[in-house]
Amino acid sequence: MGGQAVWMAGAAGLAMLLGACGEAGEAPAAVAPDVVAAMKAVFPEADAKGEVPVSGVGDRAARVERPVTVIAGEDGRSYLVTAKEQTEACHACSASISVYYLKGSGGSLSVTAKYPDLYESGGWGQAGDISALTLPREGGIGMTDENGFTAQGCTVTQVSVYRFDEAGPKAILDRAPLGMSYEAVDIGGAIIRPFTADADFAVNYVGNNSSVPVDTTVTWQMQDGVLVQNSGRVPDAVVAGC
Repeated sequence: MGGQAVWMAGAAGLAMLLGACGEAGEAPAAVAPDVVAAMKAVFPEADAKGEVPVSGVGDRAARVERPVTVIAGEDGRSYLVTAKEQTEACHACSASISVYYLKGSGGSLSVTAKYPDLYESGGWGQAGDISALTLPREGGIGMTDENGFTAQGCTVTQVSVYRFDEAGPKAILDRAPLGMSYEAVDIGGAIIRPFTADADFAVNYVGNNSSVPVDTTVTWQMQDGVLVQNSGRVPDAVVAGC
């Protein structure tokens, strides 16, 4: 019994050692800097929320540039995404999206490149839903922007994808149909992780089309620097829109 106890203790110690070795061998996940700190690296005058007032020019109303997200990159790099949004609600107004490339070193952040006012996003003067994206096959880092509009009771959503290249953010998918809701049609798309080895981006479309259930997945593949649909079919009602 004593020998068995010694063996079990030794096995447990070996398991702990192997577990520790495995953990030590794993590369730590990249961590994005604090969003307010990132804003202050670009705009030292930013307030405690990281917001910066933008004066109106010509017929354009005053706006506020606010941080949307900070996306972690590799080797201390990160990407700050901001939106210049209207201070007052405006149905037909969109937000202007900017991206700033940052580099962290010695506990401080510096700006390595600025790409202001890349494109317009969203409605009611506010940006769409912007999230980080990692392309699984190539390892590229970027973002998705889901936004849309409602007109006379019909709602349409779409998604654009940007990759953060060395030369600047590049649109690799421009306003792909994501969802549509009107009368008897209600279909929404959710971005999911690709489940096949030949895909870089995937959307699952779920809902109903005049009482006919819809549940289908469409995938895209990087080809010549852009995402090209390579399997599935976007529901016709979503493509048609309003």
